[in-house]
Amino acid sequence: MKQGIGTEYRKKLANVIASAKGIITPTIVSNTLHISSQEAGRILSRWNKQGWVKRLKYGVYIPVAVEDIEGDYSIEDPWTLAVRLFSPGYIGGFSAIKYWDFSEQIFETTTFFTTKKIRDHTPTIGNSRFQLKTISDYKVFGTKSVWRENNKILVSDASKTIVDILDDPKIVGGMRIVKDIFLEYRKSNYFDIELLIAYTKKMHNKTIFKRLGILLEVLNLSDLVDKYDLTREISKGYSLFDPTVENSLIVTKWNLRVPEVWKKESDRKK
Repeated sequence: MKQGIGTEYRKKLANVIASAKGIITPTIVSNTLHISSQEAGRILSRWNKQGWVKRLKYGVYIPVAVEDIEGDYSIEDPWTLAVRLFSPGYIGGFSAIKYWDFSEQIFETTTFFTTKKIRDHTPTIGNSRFQLKTISDYKVFGTKSVWRENNKILVSDASKTIVDILDDPKIVGGMRIVKDIFLEYRKSNYFDIELLIAYTKKMHNKTIFKRLGILLEVLNLSDLVDKYDLTREISKGYSLFDPTVENSLIVTKWNLRVPEVWKKESDRKK
């Protein structure tokens, strides 16, 4: 239940909410009200106790809807919340897949690739669910800027989205799903094999080339494998093709341990 606040502080709160555009921090309060950071922290703490803002984590708050007498709150845009809470990083995975229209499925969870060390990789904040993946700084590239509610947000571009799920198929549930997504990418105007190769080289993970190579062969795109001599890009050791299932057989051409169904597909395309 909210407690009453005076007219002066109601105006201050309204100004802060307008400036914050969803996420309130002591810095925003300080800059908006022209007060010290210490005073901003005290005001936020007071508003939190009075029920006008909700504390999400240390130094991060959101406004509570005035009409919501139960004190619940909603996040209008989870992308904005993800950026404010987990940056540096970018929107990727299923969220980017949906953005680029590579799947008709509805994804209620927002996927964010962050360079921060995160304890909880599947948090729920308010009404928003998140899937977080911690990555190295050098993997933050191949992004496009989009605008959501006047907030600039980075999302992996079409080709980087594909490279990311080849780097970690678990993020979308395995290589069968990666295959379906890749087919949509292949049919789109975004398909760019040279950009895929360039991005893969920047990822420092040669297993991506292995997965990409066998995927191209299974999809009757062996001409691209030959044209770009992808077998020269792979490492000598054996890698797992699909870390979400048992990989019991070997495809020697790609130094991959693969599930039986993929081995059959690979042999059939030879």
